[in-house]
Amino acid sequence: MKSRILLAAMAMSVFAQAAFADVDAKMLKELEPKVDKAIAGYNAKNWKAFYGAGWADQVKALQTEQVFTSLYTNNYMKTYGALKSKTLDQSKSTIADTNGLLVYNAVFSKKKGTLAVNFFKENGVFKIQQVQVNP
Repeated sequence: MKSRILLAAMAMSVFAQAAFADVDAKMLKELEPKVDKAIAGYNAKNWKAFYGAGWADQVKALQTEQVFTSLYTNNYMKTYGALKSKTLDQSKSTIADTNGLLVYNAVFSKKKGTLAVNFFKENGVFKIQQVQVNP
């Protein structure tokens, strides 16, 4: 029984690796300007600039000043500070047909962390779905 479970887990792992692709230079050229624009809004504590970076319509209800202030200004900005630099962690970043994830090792003004940006494809274009800062 244990061998069947292990075999199934291995098969799912192989499938998952086949379903996702590394982030190539062409994809970065499309996605990084959106990340940079969102981070410029974050650093400026400007919710309109942050959400003006090309966010997905599916999360439109969350694109408010109240959500930005609560999550980004009063949480991430107070804990981590402004983003100073970021380096893509290719081993944690991935792109699929309809979604993607860019993970950066990030240096903020108060401490280091990771910056994770989720994308969702709408009408053939990848748009930001979520931005997280983590330890």
